[in-house]
Amino acid sequence: MKKLVLCTLSLLVLCNTTHANEVTANEKAKNHFGVCLISGVPSQQYVVVKRVKVAKGTYGSVEELYPKLGNAAQKLNANAIVDYNASQRFGFWPWRIVRPVATGTAVRWNAPNVDCQSLGGKEI
Repeated sequence: MKKLVLCTLSLLVLCNTTHANEVTANEKAKNHFGVCLISGVPSQQYVVVKRVKVAKGTYGSVEELYPKLGNAAQKLNANAIVDYNASQRFGFWPWRIVRPVATGTAVRWNAPNVDCQSLGGKEI
């Protein structure tokens, strides 16, 4: 009986142990899109490409949408997303599921080198 209790406790301890992997440079590069997210309208001149909206079907953080948003901008050959807004919204069944949704306007800068942080944006 003592062996059974000891085995059960050791199994529970081992199951609750987590292993964190460090993020490698390849993984960082894979999730880096070179797209600038700006919540307002920047002073820099740009050409509007298209409105974009990405969402996740279930619970999650808005930051989980960055890869989808980056891919959408790259497909449109856009440098930035202006009027960026991300929030938790109710889905089809509002009493059950809140999901992250991000919207904005994909744009292409007129100038070749634009500093995202100087415009108050966040680069993903």
